[in-house]
Amino acid sequence: MALEHHFYMDTAATPQEVRDVLVGAGIGFEARPDMAGGEEGLPDLSLATSPATNVTIYNDLSSIGVLPDNGVLATLYMGFRDRKLYLDKPGTEDDFEVQSTRGVMALLRAFPDADAYWVAYDAERPVLLRHGGRLVLAEAQSKDGRHWDAERQPYLALVDLPYTMGPLGPWPDVPIKSRAAAE
Repeated sequence: MALEHHFYMDTAATPQEVRDVLVGAGIGFEARPDMAGGEEGLPDLSLATSPATNVTIYNDLSSIGVLPDNGVLATLYMGFRDRKLYLDKPGTEDDFEVQSTRGVMALLRAFPDADAYWVAYDAERPVLLRHGGRLVLAEAQSKDGRHWDAERQPYLALVDLPYTMGPLGPWPDVPIKSRAAAE
């Protein structure tokens, strides 16, 4: 089973502009050729990769069908997927988590007015929410060895933006068509 993180933003930026931010952040990502949607009905994709992480970026969320009702009307999706580098290269066990966290922080800095949220570990757990300029890290992820647990993992130290800790989710899913009508 693959380990994935899903990051959503409300931004007018193109997938290529978002990819360029990740590549330019100096965290190990390289740009890959864009992919066209084609007959499968997939949207155009922008891609980046590192030895530990694949990133897929697209701005056609219609195929998703539902998104969480958390106040963010996402227009862009980034999927971070663990390439399991650690299976072949000892000492790289944290590379995927570090690159995902640093990538999300780079995007939040690059698009300071964009509302955003991150659901991790195969979209099961809210990790952060930025809405109305306020960044909230999930309190539930700050204990018991989870993502923001400062006692066990260095990921909290990678957050270089003002934030608060607070309860996040679970968020009920809302059909994308219903959300678009609410705009």
